[in-house]
Amino acid sequence: MATAVPSIYINLEDDVSKIVTRLKHQSARQVVLVCPKRCFLFSDSINLRLLKKQADILGKEVSVLTMDEKGQLYAKEAGFDIKFLSKSPNTSSFSDIKKLHSPEKKIESAVITKSDPLNLALVSESVKKPNQSGLISQNKIHTQVKTGHLQTKIFADKISSAKKALNVSNTIEHSGRVISKSVPALALTEAVNVTETFFAPVERPAVFPEEGKSYIAKTVTGLFVVLSVAVLVLVYFVLPKATVVVYPKSEPVTRDMEISLSPSIKSADPVKLTLPGIKIEESINISDKFSSQGKKQVGNKSSGTVKIYNFTKAPLNLKAGTTILSVGGRSYNLTDDISGLKPTVYKNSQTKEVDVSSLAESVGIVAVQGGEDSNLPAGTRVEIANQVFGSRPQFLYAKTDTEITGGTTRYLSVISQDDVNLAKSTLEARGLEQVRQKLAQSGLILADKAFIEDSAQFASDNPTGTQTPSFTASLSAKISGLAFKKEDMATLIFQRINQTLSSNKTLEAKNPDQTDYKAKSFDQANSLVVLNVHFEGQAVYNIDLKNIAPELVGKTQSEVNEILRSKAEIDRVDIILAPAWQTKFPKFASKINVTIGKDVALSE
Repeated sequence: MATAVPSIYINLEDDVSKIVTRLKHQSARQVVLVCPKRCFLFSDSINLRLLKKQADILGKEVSVLTMDEKGQLYAKEAGFDIKFLSKSPNTSSFSDIKKLHSPEKKIESAVITKSDPLNLALVSESVKKPNQSGLISQNKIHTQVKTGHLQTKIFADKISSAKKALNVSNTIEHSGRVISKSVPALALTEAVNVTETFFAPVERPAVFPEEGKSYIAKTVTGLFVVLSVAVLVLVYFVLPKATVVVYPKSEPVTRDMEISLSPSIKSADPVKLTLPGIKIEESINISDKFSSQGKKQVGNKSSGTVKIYNFTKAPLNLKAGTTILSVGGRSYNLTDDISGLKPTVYKNSQTKEVDVSSLAESVGIVAVQGGEDSNLPAGTRVEIANQVFGSRPQFLYAKTDTEITGGTTRYLSVISQDDVNLAKSTLEARGLEQVRQKLAQSGLILADKAFIEDSAQFASDNPTGTQTPSFTASLSAKISGLAFKKEDMATLIFQRINQTLSSNKTLEAKNPDQTDYKAKSFDQANSLVVLNVHFEGQAVYNIDLKNIAPELVGKTQSEVNEILRSKAEIDRVDIILAPAWQTKFPKFASKINVTIGKDVALSE
């Protein structure tokens, strides 16, 4: 009896790792893999190659039995032996196939072999009951193996009365064990030719339908295609945007004009440069508190003694009230009058060494103002100025005999004349600003010197020289003059200048609020004001942006620059593409925004 080759049944979803694990648990060296059609193992030829490599490592001679033509092709390419179901009519032997074990349910399989292919009989009464390998009936043996889509049906019909007794030996492989069993011989009326190997009933574990896997694969593929299309649409049509700022060419325009204002003028005339004037009379009453900036030194005065050098060769009289001693901008007075100051003589005329005995006694001095800066070290030279003698430092001077000390610094705030003048000018400016703000609400402008200030009265709560840290000042006055409407002035200026500009240019003021208006003359009696007006602006070229976006579709930045800069009225172009990785303009004109930019210098 030939040795049976064990078989391993493969589920639809088993991958290479699961099959290798089952091969490791198989003790036999030769193994047959029974694979259903369209199982996962045949989804890619690489699976068979990996399995062949692992089988060679384990030292297994693995053969493949399958009805899947693509699987047979992949297995043959990977180097597996291909097994086929026997088709010979004179073959009655069966290959031993090992049962498949499931983790959920124990599955049994049996293979029955018979050495004599011509006389095979089964005894009905002996095998009516199920044995360990399946159920065999008298009239029919119906074995159906469901492993995926692989089904094998074997029928044995028309078994009549036994012609002779026959001992049948069954070899049953059950769960890896071989069991021999004797069956009583029966006479057979008809021989049964076994045409192909059959398998006993095998229960297979439930698997997912292949149709479900196909549906999921199709769904995933569809979603991937939709997502790819959405990304392409987003990247090439939705996200790309372009912003183009076009700056027109411009020319500076500066004009100085004399414009006359009078209530008698009814309308602006750009040819005669006349403008209607509006009489105004406004009263101002304003007061405020100011800080005293004047300072008075009230610190202690420094004092000390000096020796006076008299090289006039004659006695001198120096009175304290008419003599000033000074050094570095600091002044000192004599504490007492000096009478008959002897001349100073030299002990050695060549070396100019002074005879100390010829010097007068030390004379006291005191600083005119208090403060620490009046302190002096001993030996400091001090110049002397007398109303009678004058200032002759080469003949009359002094040196400090001791340190001049005792000066301390302390100031008191007092109202100075500068404080009063500053307070008055500040109140006048604030009052005039209040009047102009009130006129601005009606669109009127009051130019400098186009008014007079009548009945001005300024008062302070303390006079000049008062010792106080602050004071309150007030001002009342009446403002009379001629104002004009801001819009009328702007219209007159633009009309006047536009007379000299070409039609393809537009005049723009540099800053309308900074146009200078100053009265050249003001005749209050005749209500006439002549204004000096200084205007600064730019003549900007007009640019037609209609239908410009379609010309830029799909162009690069350099091409767009070349297209726009070719127009004579364009000075420069700023381009922003989004997203940043974009190198070309969008494919739709609606995604291109072209605007006219304003030069920064124009708005300064």
